[in-house]
Amino acid sequence: MLLARLPSFSLGGREKSLLQGVEQHLSTVKECVVTYQRFVAACAVTDPASGKLFTEVYDLEAKASDIQRNLSHTIAEGAFFGGIREDILNLIGSDNKIADKAKNAARLLSISAEGDPAFLDLLKSEHMSSFQTNLLSAVSALESLIRALQVDKHEVLSRVHVVEDYEEAADTEKDHLLRELFKKPRTMDPVSIIQLRDFIFASDDIADNAESASDIVLVLVAKGYG
Repeated sequence: MLLARLPSFSLGGREKSLLQGVEQHLSTVKECVVTYQRFVAACAVTDPASGKLFTEVYDLEAKASDIQRNLSHTIAEGAFFGGIREDILNLIGSDNKIADKAKNAARLLSISAEGDPAFLDLLKSEHMSSFQTNLLSAVSALESLIRALQVDKHEVLSRVHVVEDYEEAADTEKDHLLRELFKKPRTMDPVSIIQLRDFIFASDDIADNAESASDIVLVLVAKGYG
């Protein structure tokens, strides 16, 4: 009931155009995550295409960062969004961290124990498949949430929990993967085990940042936007 009594922000055409830019930015971020996942799948079967995919992840992260920088400068320099300007900037920043974590995870995987049977088994495991599915689903749910922000705040409120649900599911699979990693025979050297552990944590940060962004969307609604 409190949300229903809050005044709605009136946005002009330029502000609506910038919000479309936020959606386009997240689309690039999602493309980076999808490419990162294709890289993981290629590493699991020692596909030579992994090198090209690794480069694409870096390129897409750089593209997302450029879009974020341009959007942020435009918003900061103009008279846009009134009392929600800082929240919009924080939303763009949280979205961009998703691509950054995808890049970091790809980098960590690229320097881990490639070719080791225990390493490949973990990448091809059902837990890894479910983990990756939930990571992408969290980003897709965020994309749907931000799209709903421009339509109806009640639709936003009905969807906001979905991102958190996928983040929690990814967290559960992360725990399974870590247990699998540390119970396997020590065919990998300790440094490689640590690198693979760090890869799992960096990957999990994709969903964590999607949830952080969804929290900012909820703040926007609480402040009367939508």
